[in-house]
Amino acid sequence: MTTAPQQSVERPTLTLVTDNASEPLKGTVVEHQGATVATRPDWILSIGDRAKAARKHATENWLYLGWAARGYGRLAGQWYAGLDDDYRQMIRTARADVKAARGDSDAEQAAKRRVDQLRAARKQHRLIYSAKTGAWTATAGAAGTVTVVTGGVWTSLLLGIVTIAYGAWRGQPAVVATEDDPGRIEILSEEGEPFPIADATNRTEAAECVRRALVSEGIAVAEVEAGRRYDWGWEINVRLKKGTPADLIAKAGDLETPLDLPVDGLLCQPLRTSRARAVLRLVEGDPFVKMPPLPDRAPNSGRLRDRALLALRMDGQPTELSFLGLHFIVIASSGGGKSVTMRSIGDVLTACEDTVVIDLDPGGNGLEPLADAVGVRVVGADQMHVIEAVLEKLLKVAKARATLLGRLGMDDNWVPSRQYPAIVALIDEYPQLSPKAKALVVAILRVGRKARVQVGLAAQEATKDSIGAAIADSIALKILGPSRHQDIVQVFGAGAGANGYRPDRLHPAEGEDPADAGKAYIMGGGQRDPLIHKFISMTPAEGKERAAARAAAGRPWIDDISLKTAGVTFDDLDTVKPSAALPEAVELARLAFTANGDPERMTSEEIYEYVSSASETWAPQDDEDPAKAMARFQDALRKQAAELDPNADMKTKQWRGGRGYYLSTIDALAAERPA
Repeated sequence: MTTAPQQSVERPTLTLVTDNASEPLKGTVVEHQGATVATRPDWILSIGDRAKAARKHATENWLYLGWAARGYGRLAGQWYAGLDDDYRQMIRTARADVKAARGDSDAEQAAKRRVDQLRAARKQHRLIYSAKTGAWTATAGAAGTVTVVTGGVWTSLLLGIVTIAYGAWRGQPAVVATEDDPGRIEILSEEGEPFPIADATNRTEAAECVRRALVSEGIAVAEVEAGRRYDWGWEINVRLKKGTPADLIAKAGDLETPLDLPVDGLLCQPLRTSRARAVLRLVEGDPFVKMPPLPDRAPNSGRLRDRALLALRMDGQPTELSFLGLHFIVIASSGGGKSVTMRSIGDVLTACEDTVVIDLDPGGNGLEPLADAVGVRVVGADQMHVIEAVLEKLLKVAKARATLLGRLGMDDNWVPSRQYPAIVALIDEYPQLSPKAKALVVAILRVGRKARVQVGLAAQEATKDSIGAAIADSIALKILGPSRHQDIVQVFGAGAGANGYRPDRLHPAEGEDPADAGKAYIMGGGQRDPLIHKFISMTPAEGKERAAARAAAGRPWIDDISLKTAGVTFDDLDTVKPSAALPEAVELARLAFTANGDPERMTSEEIYEYVSSASETWAPQDDEDPAKAMARFQDALRKQAAELDPNADMKTKQWRGGRGYYLSTIDALAAERPA
């Protein structure tokens, strides 16, 4: 059917006469359901009309006195909320943790300490907050009093009007939404769609936001409670109906989308006290905007046992570590802040009156800014033979000190002092060490803790042949910055990622963008939770200035009794010459003895355990049976030994409890020869 084109209709202009108007008012006739009305928009109202409307509005609202009372009531509520600052809720949560930890004395005591800390912090916060309020109130009251006294009646009247007007502005009623323009969409419906966490204005909305996001990803939740809100985002407590917190961690990337978080902005911490509970941290900004300044550490002002400030934790708590009796390792990819971390630790150690610092780096400059304050410093790949010599001497000192403990009255562990200092060797670029140097490090790790001959390692990645099980089991303090996922397993252990340790979600610096350089997860040294820490950086100029002051004040040196008992000196390092390389199988067999403290004999299985972890060549290949791989290594050992000495007897020897090789046999083959 064809529709005829519509024709434009010219509306007539009529003259309407009002009852109270002497002049006719002209307007456009509007047809509406058969009725005609004349319209006059509000914007053409006269000034007089507006004044009348204003007077009417003020009269109806009793000169806004009710609005002003409501406004100052709201301000009082905001002040009271600031006085508490969420401490009430945090204390309640901490007390719940105490109940949940019953049966685990360590966890319960830690939770109780947390309650006490929060109560003390709330008390201090209230004192400061009240003092600030009192100061502002006194200042404003004095200014108002002076104004009233000196200004006269009109000034007082004006001040009163301003006071009422400000209160009325703060207390004006909410805008009544019209049906066509409500101005607000309800976001707390029972089963609505997820919404960005940035839209949450209070704890209830934040909890609902997270609940919706979890439900949208198929995660069954029993309870969601918003904890504290930080400058960087929210801390949310979640209890699951089924599954484990590992499910949350696995879906962290997917949850960031409905929550509208930055990439890698959702962190999950399972609670050890409850399998069903986890803490989610929604990181919307940088938690480390307000970093503390570099602590002032005067020469010889510290001791190795002291807890020193090194970093800031993302929840605002200071990261304080004691290095007494601790071997440690730092892993961070290129641009991840490994050098920053090592130099921050070096700054602490070189300020201790009872610690000698050894700086070894085969691939870089090591602690170059602190060079003046270290006891021995060897850097460069061409100095590998000197690094090996230093490590050999440290191993001998560690063994010698074990025999001196009783004589010096030190019980089971060496007690560091100015007279008998501890020794800490900081070794950067550990994977670049020679196999012999690595074996020496493993040996020191095994015997050095009680002798306080300690090792701190650093590397860009943790590969199986460089950071083997022997190292991972011997090191108590582990620091991982931006790194690979496999580094988590190699250093923190299997299951660490599922427990919230995710340094693989940190990003190294790129160009001028620092990204997450200097940030790390810490396991050990009193740090038990998978929280991000950021180390306090030190500029090279600051390091050199501090090192010069410490050198001028005098640094400790290894005690004579340890050196004499070990039969070593560090004065002859410039005379050390490189030695000829041994065939690989022979060298690995000798290093197996070295790594295990040079026992008189070792079984074939014990030797091969070290060899398979130190070299991919002799580790089982693909589906190769370990027994066949060990036989392959032993066959190569016999052939290479025959090349060195055709008369060498490389048959394994039997003794009670095992079968293998004697150290004297391997030593005869591995006797050092000039390069």
